[in-house]
Amino acid sequence: MAISKIFIAGAGNIGASCAEVMARKQLGHAHLYDINEDFAAGQVMDINQASPSFGSDTLVHACASIDDLEGSDVVVVAAGVARHAGMSRLDLLQQNRKIVGGIGASIMSYCPHAKVLLITNPVDVLTWYLKDRWPSMNVFGLGCSLDALRFRFFIAEATGTSVNSVAGTVIGLHNNNMVPLVSYATAGGVSIRHMLSESEIEVVINKTKEAGTAIVSKLISRSGFYAASNTIAEIIESMVFNKRAVFPLSIYCNGEFGHHDICLALPAIVGDGGIHRIITYDLDREERRMLDVCADEMKRIIGSLRK
Repeated sequence: MAISKIFIAGAGNIGASCAEVMARKQLGHAHLYDINEDFAAGQVMDINQASPSFGSDTLVHACASIDDLEGSDVVVVAAGVARHAGMSRLDLLQQNRKIVGGIGASIMSYCPHAKVLLITNPVDVLTWYLKDRWPSMNVFGLGCSLDALRFRFFIAEATGTSVNSVAGTVIGLHNNNMVPLVSYATAGGVSIRHMLSESEIEVVINKTKEAGTAIVSKLISRSGFYAASNTIAEIIESMVFNKRAVFPLSIYCNGEFGHHDICLALPAIVGDGGIHRIITYDLDREERRMLDVCADEMKRIIGSLRK
């Protein structure tokens, strides 16, 4: 099924950058919206004027109103307050819940059947918030997809192998309790436990968990966006071309790993309908314990929101 209209809410670094990658990959008609109309228009002008360099006639369109959501096949929600140095992802929750809630209401009014990819942090909690408020919304969050990309990079760095030879994923929550799945990580098909010492693996895990904070500490006034925008575009590409690629996305749990009514990042097969299936598999004892820690944290946050 062809996806003709991709609406991106939020023309900041992540929103604009993923629009540029989508145009470069010719994924469809990307529409970029921001509450600051001129800002969105300026970002679109800059992206489109670069199109001759990557040989694409697929242009990005600037939106003057949230009403332009109408008819969207996919909505990427990237609007919200960005994390600055000294802020935790949960510090963003109250501010971004209001922003995301407003966009969610517009989605249900103008394109209730759209596939909704949430980027705004804290992404796992906000994914739950949208699904709890609108159970029929086809929404899933970026989850640990960015963390998985970083995990693969740090494995390649530690093993001295090409990033193209590395496989690995991260589940749980997009915070410091994330669970890099060492037991399933490979380089050239070989378990990293045969290539790295336990201390070297611990360094890889810590780098993965701290990557976002490390970037923010250097940039001070904003967070990173290059890796995130390319990950988002890959997820959209899997929907557009029904590639059925696997990403650890935030999903509303219905019994996966024994958890219900919370959102966790779990490996999901992504195709033209959005998430086609959640993959579950055996975890070692420590990985399962860490996933349960994520679940307990999510339950605690949800409980505080309901109060």
